[in-house]
Amino acid sequence: MEEFFPGRIVRFLFRLPASLLLAVLAGCAATSRNIPDLDNVTSAQIQSKVLRNFNELKSLEGRARVIIELPGEGYSGSSKIYIKFPDSVFVKTEAILGIDVGALFLDSRYFAAYAPRENILYYGEVETLDLREFLQIEIETDELVEVFAGLTQVTDDSTATLTFEDGEYLISQQLGDKTLKCWVDPKTYVVTKSHLLNAAGEVILSKEYRRFRKKKGVMLPQIIKITRPLARERLTIYYTSQKVNKSIAPEKFRLKTSQNAKKVYWGGVRLRTDRKRNDKAN
Repeated sequence: MEEFFPGRIVRFLFRLPASLLLAVLAGCAATSRNIPDLDNVTSAQIQSKVLRNFNELKSLEGRARVIIELPGEGYSGSSKIYIKFPDSVFVKTEAILGIDVGALFLDSRYFAAYAPRENILYYGEVETLDLREFLQIEIETDELVEVFAGLTQVTDDSTATLTFEDGEYLISQQLGDKTLKCWVDPKTYVVTKSHLLNAAGEVILSKEYRRFRKKKGVMLPQIIKITRPLARERLTIYYTSQKVNKSIAPEKFRLKTSQNAKKVYWGGVRLRTDRKRNDKAN
């Protein structure tokens, strides 16, 4: 009985036609080759390769369909997006009804946002900016470049663990009481999705990147989805065109407003509270 099972398999294989036998053996070999030896790779090495692709991106100019989904409501329209690395972002929205921003610019220090319905140009330091005030959805200012470029980075620290799941590397690490999981394509070394989980194991932030294409040596996604499942919020960006690593004229980053637009310094909580009160009154 000890050799019954393996013996049956061996006899079965040798009764197969030669061509079919070779196909079976080749399939088994291919499967084993597709599973990497994790003893010979580290999360730090993967992080370095992911960063290499990110560093190839110097500028991005694109047009995209933007969809914002919120509980009980949603907005969609087209946008022009300009990114100049390391930190300058300009987004101009077109026909996104309900979104109170016609154009938004920010860099590492300052921001400016034009609200056409109010005909007001808001400006101030980035550290005072809450993007929800304009985009209606929660996005951290320091991740805006990542969101619109679609290139998530992988950090490596002592808590990082490396596994292989569904044909991709999976790097997991602890961030305080939260867990961050990043899936990396083993061929292109881009992050295809990431999940941020709370202490209860619930996904509180999901980022998905699809339809990667290589442009000027950079792998970029054409579809970007940022979801906050518990809040039932989602931002989806469908790129219809992308120009990579081409010079962008400085005027592309300038906000164009009406000549009589009011300029307001975005200085504190009181200003934002007053603005919300005025919106409700209108």
